[in-house]
Amino acid sequence: MDIFSEAHHREQYEKCYDESLKLFGIPANSFKFETTFGLTHVLQFGDPKLPPLILIHGYAMSSAIWYPNVPAFAKQYAVYAIDIIGDIGKSIANQVILQTEQVVEWLHEVLDYLQLDKVYLAGHSIGGYISLRYALTHQSRIIKLVLYAPAASFHRLSLKFFYYAFPGFLFHTEKWIDRAFGSLSSHNKPLNEVFRQQIIAGFQHSVPLFRLYPLKIDEEQFASLKIPVLIMIGETELLYPAKKAMDYARKVLPHAQLLLVAGANHSFIFEQANVVNKATLTFLGYS
Repeated sequence: MDIFSEAHHREQYEKCYDESLKLFGIPANSFKFETTFGLTHVLQFGDPKLPPLILIHGYAMSSAIWYPNVPAFAKQYAVYAIDIIGDIGKSIANQVILQTEQVVEWLHEVLDYLQLDKVYLAGHSIGGYISLRYALTHQSRIIKLVLYAPAASFHRLSLKFFYYAFPGFLFHTEKWIDRAFGSLSSHNKPLNEVFRQQIIAGFQHSVPLFRLYPLKIDEEQFASLKIPVLIMIGETELLYPAKKAMDYARKVLPHAQLLLVAGANHSFIFEQANVVNKATLTFLGYS
């Protein structure tokens, strides 16, 4: 059930993806394996003997989005960047992904395949939502959890997000795609052109099978979550009011470390990579 209807569109996309990998500037071990939900693609960076850090990307971004962060992380961790099953990327789902239970079970199978009993887990946007949902049900496998602007989770998605960004997910012209990602930027900054070409190739020629809609999580579900958590949200976040999301996070996870990223919107993981990398490594135990 490839999300690309034509083989040559898949080939074009993966060629662009491979060009994006050059932005990392360090070697990547790329491999795929089967799960109940389809073929999963992983990029592994750094010494595999180091402590494992799992990265889950945002919607449609693929693991290539981590190019400003991984070189710093891979000095201290064995980094595993995973393409979300059914989303635009190199993973290929065998079914539509609609339910939280599906992605939680999928991630559990991924960690089992990688033979990683306990990991550091970090996710951005929908990847943050997936990471949080996984931690709420399998916290025994998580050492520390990092959430970068998690989709919904602490506040429902705002109407502003649907007005400014969502048309780019529906109308796959370069104009609308650029408008969508510009709305997620702090100063309407364009994407890196190499990475932008990958995004366009993905949006224009695919129909993703990953269709999970993130929701605000009820307070009682957080009661048993005791692992260390770092939550970073941009000051001008488009997906929801940053202050309200932070206030709710503080209420339901009083032990969590909260960082409001000054002058930042949703895309701060690459627009303010130095801030992200320093805060993450300090929280995880290296600075």
